[in-house]
Amino acid sequence: MPNLALFGGPKQLDLMLRAIVTGGATNIGRAISERLLADGARVVVGQPDVADAKALLDRFGEKVTALPVDVADAEQCRRFINEAAEKLGGLDVLVNNAALTGADALTPLEELRPETFTRMVNVNLGGPIFCSQAAVPHFRAAGGGAIVNVSSVNAFKPQPGASVYAATKAALGSLTQSLGRELAPDGIRVVAVAPGDIEVDTSAASAQTMAAAGLDSGIEGQTPLGRGEPNDIAETVVFLCSPQAKFVTGTTWVIDGGLLA
Repeated sequence: MPNLALFGGPKQLDLMLRAIVTGGATNIGRAISERLLADGARVVVGQPDVADAKALLDRFGEKVTALPVDVADAEQCRRFINEAAEKLGGLDVLVNNAALTGADALTPLEELRPETFTRMVNVNLGGPIFCSQAAVPHFRAAGGGAIVNVSSVNAFKPQPGASVYAATKAALGSLTQSLGRELAPDGIRVVAVAPGDIEVDTSAASAQTMAAAGLDSGIEGQTPLGRGEPNDIAETVVFLCSPQAKFVTGTTWVIDGGLLA
């Protein structure tokens, strides 16, 4: 049976909504997980180190499960999605949030190494591709579902010293368009959100790393509404998983406080 919360039923998240959030225990991913859980969903978060999920587990108990995954590895993506769907008893929502970002995304062109390029592409683009691929059979079994890809404002406003990161996020927007069309006949919606300047746990460390490298984020202090919070992204993601957004697919929603205006 399709989940009514996703396909035109009650105007709130169904109490049995089944969601997977990669990188769902830290920063923006944690805010998305917390927002889904607060609305009654059951959530599986995927992390390279499941110890990062301790705060979520302590707060939400059996409603949340943490499983290990390195989304750069296609086989790990497949195993993770299948195990998560089994624990949830099916699947309604996949949030592809895991990414190399912040200081990890800083790689000036002249210092770029092949292994750095490969890792960035495999995590930021390969992860969403292979997690989505593994999720499709579970969505079909549920009668449809929603995939939300977490992109970045850098897809539209590249950051100096982070060209590969920006390229992966731009590619994620194109992937969202393509999969939105390809999966629509199965009732699977695919959307992306592109956060702007968001204050997260690692913001200060990233700023120090950039300053030490003589780099500028290109966005700090430029947002008309000021710096955003992770929950600003989480609220939009939850909306996009709701029946109010049932006609939204194949597009990227920019959540940047007016930065690109």
